[in-house]
Amino acid sequence: MTAGIHAGKTTTEQPILWLGMSGFAPQQRPVLEASLARSPGSPSWRTCAFSDADAWWINGRNVRVMPSGNLKVAAGLPTERALNLNLSEVDRPVAFALPLASSDIEPRCTFDPASEASMHGVLAQFEGWLRLLRAEFVLGAQLIERGPSLRQGVYHVSHNGSLLAVLDFHQGQGAISPAAHPVDLWEARWDKRPVGARDMPPGFVAVTPAQLAWAYVRRTDRDLLPPRYRTETIYYHHVPRVPVRWLHDSQLMLLRELSLEPGTFDSLRQRTGFTVKHLVHDLTCLYYATAITTTRSKGAKASVARRDSHPASAGPGLDSLLNNDGHSYPQGDLTAPALLERRSGTPNSTAT
Repeated sequence: MTAGIHAGKTTTEQPILWLGMSGFAPQQRPVLEASLARSPGSPSWRTCAFSDADAWWINGRNVRVMPSGNLKVAAGLPTERALNLNLSEVDRPVAFALPLASSDIEPRCTFDPASEASMHGVLAQFEGWLRLLRAEFVLGAQLIERGPSLRQGVYHVSHNGSLLAVLDFHQGQGAISPAAHPVDLWEARWDKRPVGARDMPPGFVAVTPAQLAWAYVRRTDRDLLPPRYRTETIYYHHVPRVPVRWLHDSQLMLLRELSLEPGTFDSLRQRTGFTVKHLVHDLTCLYYATAITTTRSKGAKASVARRDSHPASAGPGLDSLLNNDGHSYPQGDLTAPALLERRSGTPNSTAT
């Protein structure tokens, strides 16, 4: 016999989607950023560091085709560096602002930076291409909403008889249908199943509970940091249970600081120079990736942390919820701690 439950939220929440821009002059940026405002009920687009973005806008005027076939994007800001892009390897949606500098460039997606309708149209295209990410956002929201009630369970998530996801909290594994729609997931049933029903359907995309939680906390304005992280000492626990390339420079900096010495919220603010909002966001991401703890006995010793040099892209899920045991960065040393492998600044692109 199985227990079926509907999604805990009665209203749907739209994700924040992050946009990176390259090659635009300082006077162009405010106009482009103002154009990101959308009608209620649509995802909220905001700008962030280019390497951290879900999608990219590139100024077609500043693009040149290199002999290798790669595209070189000239810097638009004094703080930018030129980019060398191989479009066949780019792993996120990208659109080029017209006009293009060369007829040799044949991008899949372009837009008119002088037309708000054109810019909104390309954002809508991006949202379609990012449907799986948006679906993961919904699952992450529901996972966090249910919290400890999901411990040791295997769940089938379905809507109108169609299986959309399988989540195994015994093993910290899961998979989601590439056809899953965010709206359907908000309305889906979560049916608890026996352990023997944990097999992942062919064609489903593998994802872990920690990755689903990260997809949500990275893209919500909700303050989800447990109150104790504002008052108690914070310790490095273990390598974040998400792909290492998901970590931002500021999060790497926090991990480095905590791997060297535990600290309170206030002391970490002083050591990093982060704003309260920035620190809350990064600590929340690291908390749901099970990388930090306020339990002293679970904190990794500094010498152990330095030997732990192999980051995990998947693992047993959220220690804090689901296991048995419960745009600019400040100047300074952003060296990654020894526990993490080297992370390139921008996957599938290089800065020159």
